[in-house]
Amino acid sequence: METRDNYLKQACNNRCNRRSFIAKSICTSLGIGLSSSLLFTTAKPSQIGEKLQEDLLNKLDELVDKYFPVFGTCSQTSFYALNKVFNLDADEFVKALASMPGIALRGETCGAVTGSLQAIAMMFEEEIFDEERKRISREPSYRFCAEFEKEYGSTRCRDVIEHVTGKEYIIEKPEDYQLLGSEGVYYHCPAIIKKAVHLAAEIMLEKSG
Repeated sequence: METRDNYLKQACNNRCNRRSFIAKSICTSLGIGLSSSLLFTTAKPSQIGEKLQEDLLNKLDELVDKYFPVFGTCSQTSFYALNKVFNLDADEFVKALASMPGIALRGETCGAVTGSLQAIAMMFEEEIFDEERKRISREPSYRFCAEFEKEYGSTRCRDVIEHVTGKEYIIEKPEDYQLLGSEGVYYHCPAIIKKAVHLAAEIMLEKSG
């Protein structure tokens, strides 16, 4: 019993330390020198200084514009931007997301969704493994998907493309994506990624509170 109590106490300390670290990291990534205790005194993003939130979203947009041409995938770009702004220290996962746009380029889950969900999970989950542990990233992940669906009608790549272009494309295999490129569909991707990382950031800021 004592061992378990010590374990849970350490987990609580880790969460507090992580929140402080995240808050300071965000300030550092945005070039802000204000005290994190002044910036993150509440769990509601709407109550965080408007200037800070605006700077954070602008930084995400800058990263999307810069790195989407580099990676060429919504999944890698969305995660990379959130990883940098929230200092998740998880650059190694960017490579693993290369096969995730449309789920192996099959027109399934949008890469901006998978990349954002991975960032949300890394923010919310704790490194505690026991029989009573709950997956605390599930609720914020579900909420993210619900908000994304509200914006685009679906989390599926092919459906999102139809929503933003007004045209239905047959996407069942990697070769089908060549047509998307020739018709300029990918010009819509940065805006979709930005919307996704904005939604994710608002949820992730709650963890920093």
